[in-house]
Amino acid sequence: MTTTTTKSATKVLVLTAKTIKGTSFIGINDYANSKGEVSNQTLLAGFSYEKALEKDFESLKENGSNVLKDLINEFSETVILKAYCELFNSLEKRLSSPEVKEALRLENDATIKRSDSQIDAFVHLAKGIKLCLQTNEIHIFGLVVRKKVLKAIENKEVKSRELTLCKNAIQKYCKFRQLKYRTFIFKKAEVKIKGITI
Repeated sequence: MTTTTTKSATKVLVLTAKTIKGTSFIGINDYANSKGEVSNQTLLAGFSYEKALEKDFESLKENGSNVLKDLINEFSETVILKAYCELFNSLEKRLSSPEVKEALRLENDATIKRSDSQIDAFVHLAKGIKLCLQTNEIHIFGLVVRKKVLKAIENKEVKSRELTLCKNAIQKYCKFRQLKYRTFIFKKAEVKIKGITI
């Protein structure tokens, strides 16, 4: 899951489309990210994040035998196998039954601990919009379906660990839906929400 933060937002428009199985679209206009890029973005909210994880897990398992073969020119076999196993284990834990999650919780599992802290920290205001109780910031989240860049910037090369780069490559290879998932964080006073029912 990718999180982006902004210091200035001018408009946030929420569109609720009840005719599409309760799915909502959220438009964020004139969004300035921390690097200075300005864009208009449309997010799909109200979808099942768990179903997105299930699809990603299915894709990871289906493409497992091809990942090593197709990425071996970019990464060593050891790194590919480690990255694959870490992605597999993380998804397996997050999609496990309540009983398994409880057992992992008792073992103080880091993946489940992070998941629990996310749930406890927020109050949901609407589909795709939640309030962080600790910081009083508004989090707007969903799958990016459209992005129009208004002010482009030069992207600097990211110096990540080889294992992280390999995980990213595997997720891209398997077309993970998580890659399109974004969270935008605003100070509460900066957000203007207007709802339109279609």
